[in-house]
Amino acid sequence: MPKLISKQITSFEKKMKGKRILFIGVKFYHYTEEIKKKMESLGAEVTFFYERDTSLKYALAKNFFPGYANKIQDLHYMEVIRKIGPLAFDYLFVIGGYKMEEWFVKTLKERLPDLKTILYQWDSIYNWECDYRHMIPWFDVTKTFDYKDSEMLHLENLPTFHTDEFKVVSTEIPKFDLFFVGGYSHVRYEFVKKLIRYCKTHGIKLKVHLAISIKYFLKEKLSGKALDASILSFSKLDQQEYYRLFKQANIIIDYTNPAQTGITTRSLDALGAGKKLLTTNEYIVREPGFNPEQIRIFDPHKIHIDKDFLAPKTFAHQNYSIEKWLDAVFD
Repeated sequence: MPKLISKQITSFEKKMKGKRILFIGVKFYHYTEEIKKKMESLGAEVTFFYERDTSLKYALAKNFFPGYANKIQDLHYMEVIRKIGPLAFDYLFVIGGYKMEEWFVKTLKERLPDLKTILYQWDSIYNWECDYRHMIPWFDVTKTFDYKDSEMLHLENLPTFHTDEFKVVSTEIPKFDLFFVGGYSHVRYEFVKKLIRYCKTHGIKLKVHLAISIKYFLKEKLSGKALDASILSFSKLDQQEYYRLFKQANIIIDYTNPAQTGITTRSLDALGAGKKLLTTNEYIVREPGFNPEQIRIFDPHKIHIDKDFLAPKTFAHQNYSIEKWLDAVFD
C-alpha cells in the first residue's frame, strides 16, 4: 500500500490557522479578493468589507457634496459595526483606510481588548486621496510599500506581491520585445507616444495597452487635449488576458507614478516570473535581488534601450509571493 505523503505545514500556516480576521481593503482589480482567498486557504476565517462606500450615491456625493459624502462614510462604518455584531476577531487588517475615522478602530478596541490591529499601505501619502497619517496612532503595526513614506514616517518598508500564477510562468519564445500596460494619465500617454516612435525607429516589437474610460476620454478631449484614440484602449485588460500577453513578452515596462517610490506590482510580476524589467523607479536598486542584467532603469523623457538588453533571457524567479507578503504583514 503506497504511503500517504503529508503536506508540510509552514510556520505561517500554523500562525493563520483558526485566526479570525476582520479585513477591510480597497477595491482594486482582483488583488483584494486574492488576499482574502489566500488567508482562507491557510486556515483563517476572514470577514471582509470595503474601506469606503462603493455605492453610486457615495460617488455622486463625493463629486458634488463632499460634506454629505463624509456622512455616508460614517454610516458605512456604522453598518460594518452593526453587521459584525458580537463576533470576536483576533486581527483587524486594513489596506488603505484613507476614509476611515479614528472612532471606528477605537470602538473595535474597546469591544475587543486583545484585538491586534495592522495597517498596510500600497499607495504613498502623496498620491491622490491617500493620506493615512491620521490613522497611524490607532494601529499596533503600520507598514508601507513606499520607500519615502517609510523613511519620513519611520514605518517598516514592505513591498507588495505577485499572485501565484507568476511563480510558474512557462518559458515561451517571445512575440514582443516590450510589453507596457497601464491606466491613462496624460503624462503616461505622452510617454507611450514617445515609446511607440522609438520602437518604430529601432525595429522593436512593442505591445501597449493604455486603458481609458470613454467618459474620461471625452472629458480630456473637451479640455483641449489632442488624443490619438488608436493608441488608447477603452477597456481594462482582465487578469487572464494580461497574463497571456505577459507570457508572450521578453521585457516588461514599468512607468512608476512619480508621486510614489514603492515597487509596483507590475515590476514584481516580472521579477517573480524571471523576466527582464525596464522601469523608471530608481528605488528598485534597494531591492535585495536587484540585478542590472535583469533590471534597467530608464529616463522616460529620453528613451534609450541598449541592444544587448533586448536579447531574450530569463532569470531565477524571485519570491515576492502573496504568502511571503502576508507572513511579513502579520509578523
